[in-house]
Amino acid sequence: MKPLQIKMTAFLGFKEETNIDFRPLYEDKIFLITGPTGSGKTSIFDAVAYALYGEGSGETRTKAKCFRSQLAGEKTNMEVELEFEVRGELYHVRRVETVKGLNKAYFYKVSDPETLWTKIREVNQEIETIVGLNLDQFKKIVMIPQGEFREFLTAGTKDKSDILKKLFSTEQYEVFQRKIKESFDVVVGVDKNLVRRFYQIIEDVGLEGQDIEQGPDALLETLGKEEEMVQILKKEEIFELKNVKSLEIKLEDAKNNNIELAKYEKVRDEYQALEEKKPEIDEKSTTLNLLRKVSKVASFERQLIRKEKEVKENKAELNLLEQDKSKLTLQANEAKMMLETAKENGKTLDSKKERRSELIKWMEKSKRINELDEELSISINKGNVLDQELIHLKTMRHEFENSRTEEQVMVTLNHKVAQEKSNLMMDCSKLENTLKIYRMLYDKVAKKEKLEQKISELIKQGDVFQFSKQEAVNKLKLEREKRNENYALLLRDELKDQEPCPVCGSLDHPLQIKLSAHEESDNLNRLEVQVKDEENKVQDNLIQVRYEQQGLEELKSEILTLIEENEIPLMDSAELKEVGIREKEEYEKLRISLMDKQNDWDARQNSITKINKIIQKLTEALKGEETLLLEKIKIDGSINELKGELRSLENEGVPKDFINIKNEISNLVEEINTIETALKKAIDNSDFVERKIENLSGRETALNKALIQALEMAKQFEEEFYNGLEAENLKKDMYLHHRNEIDRIEDLDEETIRFNQVYYEKKGIFESLKEEGEMRIMQELEPISETLKEAFDALKEKQRQMNDKSILVFNLNKAHERLGETYIEYLENKKELAVLQSLYDTANLGMGFETFVQSYYFEGILIRANERLKKMSEGRYQLRRRNETENRREKIGLGLNVFDEYSGRERDVLSLSGGESFKASLSLALGLSDFIESHKGSVNLGTIFIDEGFGSLDQDSLDNALECLLELNLSGRIVGIISHVTELKDRIPGRIEVTSKPGQGSKIVVNGGIK
Repeated sequence: MKPLQIKMTAFLGFKEETNIDFRPLYEDKIFLITGPTGSGKTSIFDAVAYALYGEGSGETRTKAKCFRSQLAGEKTNMEVELEFEVRGELYHVRRVETVKGLNKAYFYKVSDPETLWTKIREVNQEIETIVGLNLDQFKKIVMIPQGEFREFLTAGTKDKSDILKKLFSTEQYEVFQRKIKESFDVVVGVDKNLVRRFYQIIEDVGLEGQDIEQGPDALLETLGKEEEMVQILKKEEIFELKNVKSLEIKLEDAKNNNIELAKYEKVRDEYQALEEKKPEIDEKSTTLNLLRKVSKVASFERQLIRKEKEVKENKAELNLLEQDKSKLTLQANEAKMMLETAKENGKTLDSKKERRSELIKWMEKSKRINELDEELSISINKGNVLDQELIHLKTMRHEFENSRTEEQVMVTLNHKVAQEKSNLMMDCSKLENTLKIYRMLYDKVAKKEKLEQKISELIKQGDVFQFSKQEAVNKLKLEREKRNENYALLLRDELKDQEPCPVCGSLDHPLQIKLSAHEESDNLNRLEVQVKDEENKVQDNLIQVRYEQQGLEELKSEILTLIEENEIPLMDSAELKEVGIREKEEYEKLRISLMDKQNDWDARQNSITKINKIIQKLTEALKGEETLLLEKIKIDGSINELKGELRSLENEGVPKDFINIKNEISNLVEEINTIETALKKAIDNSDFVERKIENLSGRETALNKALIQALEMAKQFEEEFYNGLEAENLKKDMYLHHRNEIDRIEDLDEETIRFNQVYYEKKGIFESLKEEGEMRIMQELEPISETLKEAFDALKEKQRQMNDKSILVFNLNKAHERLGETYIEYLENKKELAVLQSLYDTANLGMGFETFVQSYYFEGILIRANERLKKMSEGRYQLRRRNETENRREKIGLGLNVFDEYSGRERDVLSLSGGESFKASLSLALGLSDFIESHKGSVNLGTIFIDEGFGSLDQDSLDNALECLLELNLSGRIVGIISHVTELKDRIPGRIEVTSKPGQGSKIVVNGGIK
C-alpha cells in the first residue's frame, strides 16, 4: 500500500483544507515529517489511518473519538480524502463526519469509478481485502504509531501471543487444540463407558474377575458348562415326560371304560322302557290304518256334497232370473212411452235454433257498443292520469338539476380535503417509519448497554475465577511438596521385618511409621481436579467474554450502520427514548389532524352518497318521461278511433240493451238443451232395457245347461262313494263313526314313526353293546390320578430347572454377543484413543498448537530482524527466542532475550538502554514487515511509517539506523519518518514541515516548494 495524496478538512489540528502530495517525496525512497512537538506531525499518520479504516493510528485518539478539529466552524464537516496505490491499481476513499455527528464513507477504484461503495461496513471490508491488513495489523506493520513502537519488543509472552494472534489469525490453532481435547475427552469417556459396560455385562450373568482384554472369551468356559448341564436336564425331562404320558394313557383308558359302561347301562334301560310301550303303539298303528281307509272314501263323499250344493244354487238363481225378466218387461213399456213424448217435443227444436242465431248477431254488435263506451271511458281516464304524471315529472327534472349542481360543489370540496388528508397520511407514514427506526435503534442501544454491563460482570467474574484458580494452584503445589517430603517415609513404611532393605540390605528397620498414603493421594487428586475445574471456569469465562464481545462488536456495527443510513446522531438509550417520545407526540398530533380530516371527508362523502342516491332515484324516475309522452299521444289517437266506431254502430240502429238480448238467448239455449237431453235420455233408456232383456235370456240358457250337468255329476259321485266303501271293506255305519277322526291321522302317523325310529335305533345300539358291556366293570380313577399328579409335579420341576438353565444359557449367549460387540467397539475406540492420545499429548503437554505456530512465525520475524539489528548495533546484539519460562503464566517459545557479543551472554531485552531498545524495536518492526510481506502474498508493503524514537540514538547509531532504512529502497519500499531530530533534517532532503499557530491550526510546507 502506497499513499499518493491526501486532503484533510477540519481534521484534528488542521482547521483549513490541507492537501499533501506524497509522490514527489517518493523519489528518494525516504522522507521526513518534522516540526515542533504538538504541531500536528502525527495527525498526518492519523489521517491516513482514518481514511483507510475510520480509526486513528494511536489508541488514545481512537478511544476518545476526537478527530474533529476544535477550531473548525459549526457548519463545517470533517472530511478526509486519500488516494493510494496497491499493486499498480489506484484507489480513492473519502470519509465525512457531518456537523450532526453522522459518519459517511465513499470508496471506488480509479479505473472503475462507477462501482462506488457507500456503506461504511462495505467500505471497510473492501479496503481491508485490498490492503490485506486489518487496522491492528496495519499499525504493527505499516504505520508504527508514537508510544507503541517498543510494544512488540517489551511485551510479555501473553501480549506477544495476542499481537501474533491478531497479525496471523492463529486462534484457529487454539480452536483446533480445544477440539482435539474435546475429541480426546469424548473417546476417553467412550473407553470408560465400554469398560464399565463390559463389567456390567459380566456382573449381570453372575461372574467377576474377568478382564476386558479377554473380550467375548471371558464367558466361553461358563457358557460351555451351562450348555452341557442343559443337555443333561433335557434327557431327564424326556424321561419324566414319557412317564407322564404313560400314566395319562392309563387314566384315559380307565375313564373311557367307565364312560362305555355307563353308556351301555343307559341304552339298556332306555331299550327296556321302549319294549314296555310297544303294544300301545301297535294298537295306535291299527287305528291309523283304519282312518286312512275312511279318509280315502271321504274324498268321494266331499265331491258328492259339493255337486248337490251346486244344483241347489243353480235352481235358486233361475228363480231370481224369472223375477228380473218380469220387472224388465214393465221397464221396456215405460221407456217406449217416454221416447214417443220426447220425439213430439223435438219438432219445435229447429225454429228455436233459428231464433237463437238471429239474437246472437244483434248481441255481438250491442256488446261492442257497450265495450266501446267502456274503452272510451278508460282511455279518457288514462289520458288524465298521464297528464298528472307528466306534470310531476317536470317538477322532478327541476329537482334533478339542483341535485347535480349541489353534488359537483360537494365533490370539489371533498377532493381538496382528500388532498390534504393524503399529505397528512404521507407525513404520518414518514414519522411512523422514523419512530420504527428510533425504536429499533433504541432496542439495539439498550441491548448494547446491557451487553457491555454483562461483559463487565463477566470480566469481574473472570478475575474471581482467576483468583480461585491461583489459590487452587498454590494448594496443589504445597500438597505436592508435602508428598515429596513424605516419599522416604512411605518407602520406609513398606519395609517388613527380617526382609532386606532394597537400598542398604539391612534386616533391621527402625523408625517405621504408618502414613496414610491413600489419604495423601486422595488430597492430591482432589486438588488436581479442583485446579482443572478452576482452569475450565477461567477458560469458559474467557470464551464467553470473547463471544459476548464479538456480539457487542456486531451490535455496534449494526447501530453504526443504522445511524449512517438514516443520518441519526449517536445517542445513548436515554437520549433516544427522549427523542422517541418527542417524535411520538408529533406523530400523535398529526394522527389527530388526520382523523379530523378523515371525519370531515367522511361526513361530506356521506352527503355526496345521499345526493347520488337522490340523483339515481330521479334518473330512474325520469327515464319514463319520453315513454309517457308517446303513450299520451297514442291514447289521444285511440280515443278518436273509438268515437268513430261508436257513431257507425249507432247509425246502424243497433240497440244498446245488451242484457235483454242476452237473457232471451240464455232462455232459448236452456229450452234447446232440455229438449235435446230428454230425447237422448229416452233413446238411451230404451236401448238399455232392450240390452238387459237380451242378457237375462242368455244367462237363463246357461244356467239351465249347468243345472243339467250338475245333476249328472252328483249321480256319478254318489255311485263312486258306495264303490269306495265296498273297495275298502267298510260298512257305512263304521265309516260314519270314524269320519270325524280323520284329523288324527297326521298325529298318529308322526307318533308311530317317531317311536319306531327310536325303538329300532336303541335296539340296534343295545344289541351292539350288549356283548362287550356285560363284561365291563367300574374302575377306580383316584389312585391313577394321584400317581399322575406326582409324575407331573416331577416333570414340572425338571422343566423349571430346564427353563432356568435355558434362560441362563440364553442370557450368556446374549451377553457373549454383547461382549463381542462391546469388544469390537473397544478395539476400534482403542485405536482412535491411541491416535488422539498422541495428538492430545502433543497439543496439551508442553507447548500448545497455537503457541507452536506463533513461535514459528516469531522465529521467522527474528531472523529478519537480526539482519537489521546486526547492522544497527555493528554486530553486537542478536535477538533470541527464550524457550524456557519463569512461571506458568508465560507462553513457551515467545519470551525474548538479547545476546550480547561483548559479554557472550543472553539477557532480557528489558535491560537494553533507550537507544539500544529503539534499535531493537526498529529492527523487530522491520523484520515483522519483511516477514509479513514474504509470508502473506495478499499483502504489498510499499510504504512503512515510523513515528518518533530517533532522538535516543547517538550519531553512529543514527547512521546505522538510517542505513538500514535506506536498504529498504532495494525492495522498492518507501520509508516515512516522523521526528524533530535536527540530524535527520540534514540527512533527509524530502521533508514535510508542520507548524501551528494558536487559533489558526496546523500548516504544512513540502520541501523544495512542491505542492
